[in-house]
This record gives sequence, C-alpha cells and structure tokens, in this order.
Amino acid sequence: MISSDLFLSAIGASPALSYLTALLAQSLFVLGVLSVVELGARKYLRGYQPVMSVVLWQCAFFLLLALPVLPLLSLTLQRAAPLTGVVSPVFEVTVMAGQSANFSSQNFVAVALGIYALVALYLILKLGFSYFRLMQLQSTAMPVRSCNLELELNRCVQQLNIKKEVRILVSEKIDSPISFGWQQGTIVLPANHQQWSDSAMTDVLLHELCHLRRNDWLVLMLTHVLCALFWANPMVWLAQNRLLAVTESRCDQDVVNQGRDQITYAESLMGVAHSCQQCQQQPSPSNWLPAQLMFDRNTLKARLNQVLKETTMKTNQNAQLTKKTIWGSSALSLLMLSVLAFNPILSAQERQPEQPPRANQVDQPALPSLMEQPASPQQVAQAPSAAREPAPREVDQEIRPMHQVEAAYPPAAADEGIEGWAQVKFTVSEEGTVPVSSISMVDAEPLQVFDESAKAAIAQFRFQPRVVNGQPVAVPNVQYVFRFTMDDE
Repeated sequence: MISSDLFLSAIGASPALSYLTALLAQSLFVLGVLSVVELGARKYLRGYQPVMSVVLWQCAFFLLLALPVLPLLSLTLQRAAPLTGVVSPVFEVTVMAGQSANFSSQNFVAVALGIYALVALYLILKLGFSYFRLMQLQSTAMPVRSCNLELELNRCVQQLNIKKEVRILVSEKIDSPISFGWQQGTIVLPANHQQWSDSAMTDVLLHELCHLRRNDWLVLMLTHVLCALFWANPMVWLAQNRLLAVTESRCDQDVVNQGRDQITYAESLMGVAHSCQQCQQQPSPSNWLPAQLMFDRNTLKARLNQVLKETTMKTNQNAQLTKKTIWGSSALSLLMLSVLAFNPILSAQERQPEQPPRANQVDQPALPSLMEQPASPQQVAQAPSAAREPAPREVDQEIRPMHQVEAAYPPAAADEGIEGWAQVKFTVSEEGTVPVSSISMVDAEPLQVFDESAKAAIAQFRFQPRVVNGQPVAVPNVQYVFRFTMDDE
C-alpha cells in the first residue's frame, strides 16, 4: 500500500515525475478553461458558428504543444525579487529503519514513469500501425471509372479554389467517405456510392474537399500524438472528440455557405448515412483508420439540427468571423500561458508553498522527503561563518532540491537499534551537481556510524542551481542534517 506521503515525496524527489505531473496539471487547466469558454459561447453568444469551436479546440491542442517548453519560458521571464543577503541553506532528511525494505519512493518513481512510458509507446505504435493500414488501403483502392464523377470533382475543386491535386478512389473496405493527405489530397468512397443521387454526391465531395482545403487530417494526426503523450488526462480525449465533432459541423457550414440548400443538404446527409449504415461491417474497419469519418451516429443528429438552424454566411463574412475568433483565441492562449508560467500551483518551476516541519521535531518523523529548513540556533553555530556572510549580489533564482536518493540505514545500526544524526556540508556546482571532493562531515551523533551513508546519498543529489545576475553560480557550504530513526512498526 502506497501512502499519500510517499506518493508526494516521490513526485517531489524526481525531476522527471515532477515535470510529468506538472504537464498533466497544466493540460487539465488549459482544457478545462477552454471547455467553459466554448460552453458559454454556444449558450450565450448570438451568432454562434461552428468555426468558433473549431478554432478554439485547435488552439487548445497547439497550447498542449507549448506546455513541454513552458518551464523554459518561465525560467526566462520570471525573475525573483532582489535579495541583499544570501545564506547557504540547511536541509534536513529523516531516514527510518526498515523503510528501504518497503516500496520506496525511488521504486515508485521508476514504476510510475515506466507505466506511463509504456502506455504512451503503445498508443504511438498503434497510431503508426493505423497509418500503415491507411496507406495500405490507399494502395489497394481502385480509381473511379465514372467520367461524370471526375468532372464533378474537378468542378468542386475549382469552386473551393483548392490548389493541390485531389484524386478520388473507391474501396470495399470502408463504409463511410474519408479524406486524407497533405500535399496531395485523397478522397475514398465506399463501394455503394453508386446508389447516391447526383445532388448527394456533390454534397459529399464538397464536404470532403473542405476537410482537405483546411488540412484537417494533419490536425487529426497531431491530436492523436498529443492524446498518446497526455493519455492520463481524460480531458485530452474529450477535447479530441469535441474537435472532431465541431470540425464536421464546420464542413457542413462551409458546404451550405457554397450555395447548397440547407434542407437538401440535410436530406443528403440522412440518405448517405442510411446507405452507409446498411453496408456497415462489424467491427467497422473505418474506425481503425487515422482518418475522419464523414458519418458518426453519435453526432449526426446534432449536425442535422445545426445545418437546419444555422444562417448562411458570405465568404467575406466567414473570413472575418474566423479572423476574429483566431485573434480572441490567441489572446486567451497568451493569458493562460502567463498564468501557467507564474502560478505556483500549476507551474513546474514554482516553489512549493507548504511550510516544512521544524528541524528539531524528531518525535513525529516524516517519510523520506527533501525539505529546506530554517536553521536552528545550534545548526547556525555549527555552520562555518562563510555560510552566513551576506552576498551583495542580485539572486535571480535560489537553489532548490530537485532529486534525492534515499540514504541507506546502516544494517549494523538497525540491528542494534541505534538512532542518531549526521550533518554534512558540500558545494552545489553551477550544473546543480554535488562534487564528491566537496563533501565533508560537520558533526554526527554517534560518530562514524551514519557518516558514509549520508555522504553516499549526498553525492547523488541534484539541485536547481543558484542564478546570480543571469548566470548560474556554485554555492559552497550547503548543509544537510540526516536524522536516522527506527521505524515504529
């Protein structure tokens, strides 16, 4: 059983796990805010159009791309208040006998990161396999043999002012029209497309060409990758489903804006969807392809309602609305990035606000954790004078523990029930490492019992380096007090 203290200690002790946890928290914040914004726009904004939701959710996934580099942005922009006096800090770690035999924080970190990486790798490999199947479908699909269909495709391409080459194929392996491709667009129709009316075929071609014109397939692939990387955040999967739904609604709106009658287009959707469902295979092979299906039973009703109630917009009006939505979404994105960069809860670079327990509180030892302690009078007296000399320099960033290795309780001391403490001093280099040559003992009780264990652990610690006037500097005389206590159990 993993206690909450051990869980929090493991997160704080591992830079990788802390970074990953911060990413998940930040992604949850971003997607939660955008969900509220979209819900409010749909409910209260007059003249709401699907293009607003599409731009908003596309912006959300681009924000997810920016989150991994947010700590660098925070480190660049955030400067701490100038300090007139700098002291070398004193830290304290409590080590319990018998604790190493249990599920330690290091084991938890390794298992947690391993599980997360394995699931992400599985999803990435699954996406790669789906892409391979899509390319295999493209190679086995047959070109259309209808001159009228080719002529109608060329007419629709010119109508939408699409510059890239678009080809149309037919396959028996799908039950819904799909489109994909970047430099060359491809539309694949199911084998029963010959049952559709000419009007329905035109509507289907316009719909799929609208996807190709905006490169929706590339956005779809990006969302699949981000869902694999942020798989532990359920909001990412909900956001992807929402983006797919509003993208279809936007294509419906674009088709209507091209002069197609709303009622006729709605009838085309119903007729083609019914035809596709009749030939649908179980399980549907189309669901395993990284391409957006034109028809989804879960969203078809909402799309039909949206088509029948939305107002037709001219091309220039649609462009102006899109531009305004992009500007608004960009402003909201910058605001959220600013909040994430400086908020102490969501930013991975912020300090932890909790106050640690007192350094001399031994009767209630905490689980192994790395805590900065205000120096007690005894510790200050033991520390060299250089550790208390003020440094008249501007400190941009103080040192902070980023990674700890649990000190081993000496077996001989544990067998004899010996408790005590060991105080170590050392230098934190510009890179945040601890040079072995700088480690020395300040004091210990009893002598020569816990010294080697404390020094071996310190040599593997890592710190966020101190930055003075924009440059990382070494910090001498950093002190740690290791308190070794017997486990109550």
